[in-house]
Amino acid sequence: MKDPSRFVEKTVVRPVGLSSTRFTRALALLVSALREIFDESAYARFLNRRQMTSSREAYAAFCREYEAAKARRPRCC
Repeated sequence: MKDPSRFVEKTVVRPVGLSSTRFTRALALLVSALREIFDESAYARFLNRRQMTSSREAYAAFCREYEAAKARRPRCC
């Protein structure tokens, strides 16, 4: 005789809220936004563009370039 439990649909119980992949994506987005806010991404792009490694001198050059670019931007009102 065949086992009747084979035909019973098995359901997966998931916790209410974000799935692990959604949570991971949301966390990655938050980290990316914070990196932009605190200029870490801009610094990483600067290092790649200049083909430099992270150092005091590189960060000083980044700060000078960033401040110079900031001074050139038009101010509103």
